Amino acid sequence: MVDLDNFPELLDEVIENKANDLIVSYQSESNWNDEMPVPVERIAQKHLGYDIEITNEGLFEDPDFLGGIHFNDKLIQVNGSIEDHDGRYSFTLAHELGHHCLHREAFKEMTSGDEIMCRDAGEKPIAERQADLFAAYLLMPKNQVMKAFTGVFGGDDTVFEMDFKKRYMLGSIAKRVIEAGSFSNVSLTAMTNRLIGMGLITGVSYQKSVMPEGLNTGITGYLSRLFRRLKKLIKKQ
Repeated sequence: MVDLDNFPELLDEVIENKANDLIVSYQSESNWNDEMPVPVERIAQKHLGYDIEITNEGLFEDPDFLGGIHFNDKLIQVNGSIEDHDGRYSFTLAHELGHHCLHREAFKEMTSGDEIMCRDAGEKPIAERQADLFAAYLLMPKNQVMKAFTGVFGGDDTVFEMDFKKRYMLGSIAKRVIEAGSFSNVSLTAMTNRLIGMGLITGVSYQKSVMPEGLNTGITGYLSRLFRRLKKLIKKQ
């Protein structure tokens, strides 16, 4: 088993450039005109020559194993549990393409090349973090995200400063950017983290899960009411 922490550190700019290089390379060989969403399936299959297999067998009986890539066999496997979840499915494919662009040669040097390089939903070693970052850059190119963001919220200097009380707004902000930019294969959480990474949302760190505003507001309101009731009970004692 390859130690996925045994890969060199890469600057974020290097990873983003690799993702942009893949987009440019695909554009040069196709009739895609840079419209969103990024056609990650076609890039994997038509441009890089990978087959995509949806499976619940072997490693993928475990729902924590979301995807894997076989470099020698030119095969990407995706856990069947996420097939109908566009955001997670597309992000998993983009993640595996990140391994192709960032780690393929080093992985082959460490192994015979016949082993699978997997995406695990649990703890993330360095190679997995890099592939996640690549996926975000590939699916949400900076110029396209900025174009959608400014189209919805105004000038280039617009920044949302968040705190705990305002976190319920994250889903709404991400949703509006997704709709304006036609990022139809991107989740609210992925877009929120991209906006945070670009400095367009400040005051909060990486989000593990972002809910739609209505649901988020409902939970926040419920917790707020519960907190006020507890304070009243404490005062009565």
